Amino acid sequence: MTFDELYEMYTPHVYRFALALARDPGEAEDLFQETWLRAIRADSSGAGPAGAEIKGWLFAIAANAHKDLLRKRRVRRLFLLERSRSMAERAADADQGWDVPGRAGDDGTARSDIRLCVRRAMGKLPAKERRVFVLKDIEGLKHEEIARILGIPEATVRTLLHRAIKRLRRELAEFRTTREPEAACEEGRP
Repeated sequence: MTFDELYEMYTPHVYRFALALARDPGEAEDLFQETWLRAIRADSSGAGPAGAEIKGWLFAIAANAHKDLLRKRRVRRLFLLERSRSMAERAADADQGWDVPGRAGDDGTARSDIRLCVRRAMGKLPAKERRVFVLKDIEGLKHEEIARILGIPEATVRTLLHRAIKRLRRELAEFRTTREPEAACEEGRP
């Protein structure tokens, strides 16, 4: 399979995972590009995967690139402590990229309102839990594959997934008691 064919086949999956990790469309695009650059380098050096392991291999590259990005941020914070405090305060108040800007009720469907609330709830998950949740429930990978991609024990994958689902259920509990999802989101829940 040529690189162009791989790129065409796995682009949506890699971008979706990058967006889930970065929570910001701009950073997700950078992470997406970095993933493909690393994949090209690895493949040209003969370190690419064989056969059906390509998707997991690409996710592992994206996860490692994201870890590197977070590590770089930590180093910068050491040198620019005061500046990073103000940036962190602003980032805590900012939308983390799961929500698409627009007026509430533009399309008038409850489905889009629910999707918006789910994105907000996923954006509140800790990074490790969000990674595992996206890989398992959105990308459909098995626990074993996720453990290999993230370099953690399979039992840890199961624990993180359990915690993520528990948090999401708590965040989205409003949908079990009301039929008006937009009211739940507008009130600041999910």
